[in-house]
Amino acid sequence: MLLSNIPPALTGEPLLEQIHKAKEQRKALVEGFLYEKTILMVAASPGLGKSTLSTQVAIELAAGLPVFGAFPVIKPLKVLYCQNERPQLEFLERAEVISKTYPIVAENLTITDSYKLFNLLKEDHLHAFIKCVMRDCPGVEVIFLDPIYPLVSGGLSKDEPASAFVKAMSLLQHFTGATLYLNHHTTKPTHDMDGRQIEKDDPYYGSSWLKACVTGSYAMKETKGGVSLHLKKDNYSCLHKTIHLEYDGSTELSHVPNDQLPVGDKLKSFLKLKEVDKKEFGFNDIRDAIGCDIRTLRKQLARKEIFDTLDVTSTKKNKSVYKVKVVL
Repeated sequence: MLLSNIPPALTGEPLLEQIHKAKEQRKALVEGFLYEKTILMVAASPGLGKSTLSTQVAIELAAGLPVFGAFPVIKPLKVLYCQNERPQLEFLERAEVISKTYPIVAENLTITDSYKLFNLLKEDHLHAFIKCVMRDCPGVEVIFLDPIYPLVSGGLSKDEPASAFVKAMSLLQHFTGATLYLNHHTTKPTHDMDGRQIEKDDPYYGSSWLKACVTGSYAMKETKGGVSLHLKKDNYSCLHKTIHLEYDGSTELSHVPNDQLPVGDKLKSFLKLKEVDKKEFGFNDIRDAIGCDIRTLRKQLARKEIFDTLDVTSTKKNKSVYKVKVVL
């Protein structure tokens, strides 16, 4: 290790400057869900759908579409998705189904299933891993590791592999500046003497190390018609406490139920999708998508912030056909 490779510590005026800039440096990528230079973990039992969910989120981030149809993305983001448990064909199959609803912005999306060949317990593997990330996705902004346990030999239930993984994530973030999205398995459920399942604060393997490493975490639970994400850790007090999602098996997409969103937010989400896919649409297309009455929708479309984003491209049978002309 060369001394020239280690940046000097902060002190004096440079320290004061960085203190004043600190709040500016952690910007929202997805308001209430994902932030710059953070590590978010989603833990769930095998088969509950965390990979299906993270595939959707990766595609939404790359396209700049609202996450779960509700949470705005600041801009299309450069995304690397690391499929670590099964072949990348699984991601591709899901993406093919999703592509019938959402556009796949391929220039912003990189996927691989090769990183599971690394064992991050080994120093040379760790450095090669980081170099591969920087080679495969220059300028990456969000990295998905799905799931995390194959990257360390022996899993994460013991101290040595768990601490090695934490070090690897710290170095990965140091060299790339990316936000990390980690999928992880929960531990086996335990029950009390009456047979009721015991609710754990940190229901995942390697909890003491990982809890220190991640800045935010959710436990995913099955619900009728979908899943819900329950907040377990939030270092910066900026994450949604609970996110309820409905799952549509025909599209493989999960979304925040319409009745939980204001009409204005639903309209913005619809227009953002139309901005990305560049398709024309009519008044009734909007009504069908957001499910509101005619009078309310007319009022929403008359709002300046909405009206100014639309072009009337043609009129068919006295009905306007729209196209989104500017970024919302």
